[in-house]
Amino acid sequence: MAEETVVNDNLIGSEDVADTSWQSRYLSEDLRENDTLNKFEDVGSLGKSYLELQKMVGSRIKVPTDESSEDEVNDFYSKVGRPDSPDKYAINLPEGVDYDKELIGKFYEVAYENGLSNKQAQSAIEFYNHINADMSINQESQMQQSRIDSEAVLKKEWGLGEYNKNLALSKKAFKRFADNDLKEFVDKTGMSNNVAMIKFLYKIGSAFSDPDMGGSGKDSANVDADSAKLEINAIMKDSNHKYNEALFNGLHSKHKEAVAYRDHLYDIAYPGDDDI
Repeated sequence: MAEETVVNDNLIGSEDVADTSWQSRYLSEDLRENDTLNKFEDVGSLGKSYLELQKMVGSRIKVPTDESSEDEVNDFYSKVGRPDSPDKYAINLPEGVDYDKELIGKFYEVAYENGLSNKQAQSAIEFYNHINADMSINQESQMQQSRIDSEAVLKKEWGLGEYNKNLALSKKAFKRFADNDLKEFVDKTGMSNNVAMIKFLYKIGSAFSDPDMGGSGKDSANVDADSAKLEINAIMKDSNHKYNEALFNGLHSKHKEAVAYRDHLYDIAYPGDDDI
């Protein structure tokens, strides 16, 4: 008959089983039941986890505050990708666009001062180009609509039969009297489609009967003060004016005629002023 193993069912009378876990061997009693520590199978896994934690903490970047020093801020910017200096930005500028090198250089300086990485600076440039393109499209559309509206107003006021002739006279007056600064201003601001501007130029052109806008003086009785001032300016500054050379050359055959015409214009432009 086989020998039976007797199991002691008396818990109080049984001997304690020795605890051989790594927690009992290496941890103090207050830490042995810690749920976090009990997740580790042995001391080695605990040590490995600690080293990984240290590595992760060491790689974290400290975000600067208002109290941070300049060196701390610059260190932060460098760690998040800011180039070593403003001229180290490598931005891909869109082709076909004429950029102001000085302006781009200032952008790099501002980007550097604010800690922008190359990617962030590139995004800023692309966003600006997108806005600029949309604005150009809108401006072009507005200019086209402005021309259509102005044509409608002038055709109604002048009549279809006189529109082209009157507009041509306005253009001739503008070309004749406007200097480069005014031409640039009108072109940039869209004033070339302004009804009041076109009618004003037509008035100037109509005031002078000479087909070349030379100011022969034949209809000078109809010239107002503003038109006379424009004509005086043209005589004095425009070498192509019919009286320019004669006015400044005392030996010219039309010198007296040019002086008389200029003086007559002064009387119109500055009535009652004997000092002019």
